[in-house]
Amino acid sequence: MPPRRILIAIAILATFVAMLGACLAFAGPSNAPSPADSPSASRTDPGHRSPPGTTSISPVEKTDNPETFAVSVASALFDWDTTTAIPLSDYTGRILAVADPSGEESAGLVTDLATYLPSPASWADLRGYRVRQWIDINSYAVPDSWDETRADDAGRELAAGTTAFAVSGLRRRSGIWQGEQAQTVERVTFTVFITCRPTYDECKLLRLSQLNHPLP
Repeated sequence: MPPRRILIAIAILATFVAMLGACLAFAGPSNAPSPADSPSASRTDPGHRSPPGTTSISPVEKTDNPETFAVSVASALFDWDTTTAIPLSDYTGRILAVADPSGEESAGLVTDLATYLPSPASWADLRGYRVRQWIDINSYAVPDSWDETRADDAGRELAAGTTAFAVSGLRRRSGIWQGEQAQTVERVTFTVFITCRPTYDECKLLRLSQLNHPLP
């Protein structure tokens, strides 16, 4: 279980704030990025939509490698498509499927996810705009403050193999606005808190930081 300072660092955004941005992204003129805005992405930019009949999504990668796991979680947080038959609950479920099995952080993680994924009502609205979202990850690294956090863990509240990765990238959304294809782009940063070996054979997700307020 993370110490109090980590729990304080994980301040929670109100769901309506996160989703207001999602809706506003297609409530105005297109804001497509110029080539200069596009970073060297860590994953392929999905330039085409998923087939309309798609009914399943890729799970978060099962691995004992902290970096690989953190990147997979980050991608799963931001990659969704309202134009397919995949329900919102499947996107939430694939994250919860890799949650810490101890259950100590389960309630907090559910609250965290509500600030990253659309609410059911917002999902229905976004379907009308045929919105999909993905992230181009620029960088990911253990925050500078993490060593100090570990050193100060005198009560041994952190399970062995617990670490954090600060992730930075571009959140992209595309959809249809006034009959035309539109795209928006926004830089995002956040921190993923995970526990791997020796506590678990495969890495598990503990919590997520407030969006755009990563651990320093």
